[in-house]
Amino acid sequence: MTQIQDVIAERRRHPRTQLQMTLTCIRLDPDGGDVLDTLHMVDISRSGLGAFSDRPYYPGQRIVLCLPLSPNGGRRNIYASVVRCRQDQEGYRVGLRFDGASMSAWYGSSAAAATAA
Repeated sequence: MTQIQDVIAERRRHPRTQLQMTLTCIRLDPDGGDVLDTLHMVDISRSGLGAFSDRPYYPGQRIVLCLPLSPNGGRRNIYASVVRCRQDQEGYRVGLRFDGASMSAWYGSSAAAATAA
């Protein structure tokens, strides 16, 4: 790791787990576009996730993520806020921060099961 990567890694409160999944989200404050959107998650932690989108988001924008409870079915809606959004060759890289403690229950059971599969 470079020194810059070391500094970024030290700022994180929770370790990331690489997990690729397509998620449906609802934009609570749409900026003139559709309310429903699709995000392509690439990593997750207890406090947030990283994803790619075809459309831009703005810092502070509020969304609801529809996350699977288990591979067998069921969903949980989790509120999140956009922390950052940067355009790159694949679209827009979006960083999200989860709201509330409800995410810990989903992360502990579903993310561990998904990475084991």
